[in-house]
Amino acid sequence: MANFICPVKNARLTSKFGWRNIGYGKEWHQGIDLASTGKVPIFASAAGVISRAQVLSSYGNVVMIKHTINGKTFETNYAHLDSSCVQVGQRVKQGQQIGIMGNTGRAFGIHLHFEIHYRSWEKGQPNAVDPMKYISLSNETNTTSTNKGELTMSQYNELLNKIKDLENALKTKQAIPPSRNASETHKAAWEWLKCQGITDGSNPQNFLTREQFATMLKRYHDSLNKK
Repeated sequence: MANFICPVKNARLTSKFGWRNIGYGKEWHQGIDLASTGKVPIFASAAGVISRAQVLSSYGNVVMIKHTINGKTFETNYAHLDSSCVQVGQRVKQGQQIGIMGNTGRAFGIHLHFEIHYRSWEKGQPNAVDPMKYISLSNETNTTSTNKGELTMSQYNELLNKIKDLENALKTKQAIPPSRNASETHKAAWEWLKCQGITDGSNPQNFLTREQFATMLKRYHDSLNKK
C-alpha cells in the first residue's frame, strides 16, 4: 500500500471491484468507485508519466498514468473526470492534482472510477487488479455508499419503481396519498438530485406529494436527456 495512495481525499467507497449489477445485468467492475463531497480534486496515486488524457468511450474524460515501482510496471486509470489539468508525456509526482471529479461517460452521479493495472491498461482490462489491495481510504470509517448525497443501488432501484408508479398514476389521473413522513429513499433521492444540480434542495422535503415527485421526475428525465 505504501507505493499507492488514495486519489481522493476523504473518499467513500461506493462500488467495489468484481461482479455487480447496476440495472444492466451482471457485469464485471474492473475498478472501484470513489465519491466525496461534490466535484473535488483528483490526485495521482503514484509518481509516473501521463499516458492518456482524453475522452474514452464509457469512461468519459479519463487520465491514465504509467508507473514503474520496484522494477514493475503499473498503469492507473482515473475515469468520469469533469476535467483534467495534465498532458500526455507529462511527469507527475505522487499526490499531484491531475483533474477534477465528475460524472462524464457512463456514470450515475459524481464519482471517480479508479483502476490499477499490473503492466499496462489494455482493452477488456485483462490486467486489472483490485485497487483496495494497494490503497487505503483516507477515512476508513466512511466507506459505505449510504452516506449523504449518494444513492445506494437499492435506493436507486426503489426510486425507479416509484417513478414507474407515478407515471402510471399520472396517465390514469389517480391521486397518490402523501406519506406523513419523508422516506429514507425520498431523502436520499433529493440529496442525489442536489448533487447533480437538478434541484437546489429548496423544495419541501417533510413529506412526498404527487406534485413534488412529478417535478422531481421531470427534472430527472431532463437530466438524462442532456447526457
